[in-house]
Amino acid sequence: MDKLILIVDDKKLLRDTLIDYLGTENYSFIEAEDGEKALDIYRNQKVSLVLLDEKLPGIDGAKALQLMKKINPEIPVIGLTGELTIEIREQFLRAGAFDVQAKSAIYEKLIPAIEKAFIGEKATLLSSELLDYDQMAEDLKNDGRWEESALYLREAGIEQKTMGNSKAAADYFEEAIVRYKRAGRTTKAREVESLLDDMAD
Repeated sequence: MDKLILIVDDKKLLRDTLIDYLGTENYSFIEAEDGEKALDIYRNQKVSLVLLDEKLPGIDGAKALQLMKKINPEIPVIGLTGELTIEIREQFLRAGAFDVQAKSAIYEKLIPAIEKAFIGEKATLLSSELLDYDQMAEDLKNDGRWEESALYLREAGIEQKTMGNSKAAADYFEEAIVRYKRAGRTTKAREVESLLDDMAD
């Protein structure tokens, strides 16, 4: 029996694109354009996996996710967002999402994420208590997610600076600058350069 994927996005073009991309040989699809309809389907259909947009009319993606997990916590949900930030990723993972992907990266990232969801290889929860900046930064870099990787290094640098470890902080900041530039985020790189300059004053 084909796995049934619920696609939740207010834009029909994206829903159609996802269906065309994922194909109907291995999956069946059901669609919802808002959080309320998605919850109704989630409650009444035997859904295998959910692709859930962050920004939805009415009930937004994060709230819909929380409600879905109260109905049935076992169904994997992959969040989709126009701009993937650490804050959005952590918000979704804390609420029980299996993974979170940027819409701009769906062609190279989504199928592997879905395959991992079906075999139970869940994404790492990014909680402040468990966060390993070095490992997360390295994992994200290896996954080609340079901007997110740089952000973790920036946070690690700030943490080391707060602890009085100036040399370690500078090392983190310098590598963060390199990765921001690699991602084409020159403004972010300059912000970290300012942090580095402040340490030299």
